[in-house]
Amino acid sequence: MKKMFGLLICATFLFVGCNEANAEKKAEAAPAPAAVAPAPAAPAPEAPKAQITNIDWAKALEMQKAGAVLIDVRTPGEVAEGTAPGSINIPLQEAEHRLAEFPKDKDLLIFCRSGKRSMAVSNFLIQNGYTQVFNVVGGFLAFPAN
Repeated sequence: MKKMFGLLICATFLFVGCNEANAEKKAEAAPAPAAVAPAPAAPAPEAPKAQITNIDWAKALEMQKAGAVLIDVRTPGEVAEGTAPGSINIPLQEAEHRLAEFPKDKDLLIFCRSGKRSMAVSNFLIQNGYTQVFNVVGGFLAFPAN
């Protein structure tokens, strides 16, 4: 299942990249229309998709004091070596099965060791309807020493 989740994330990135390249090729290759036909009624615009916001540790810790939830997506072994105080550990490999543990009504501050796994989990959350997702840039390697 862990491999399936990783493959799903990789496939998403490939799919998005391939679709953008195909759209550019089609736009370049499409001939100009000979006559302008009346445009059909435009469909209602979709609600804008939520975006991931990158933040630094100073902002993350400030937001945590205001009620945001810090989520460490590293393995339990990595967390045993140290983590941010008050954080919850939901490893990347378990995110899909533990989706209900991510609160939808609070800002989610996602971090890992350096930032790659946290970005993957952040994308996964956005795809599953979460709107208040923040990626902590630099991960735990950038955590301020006291």
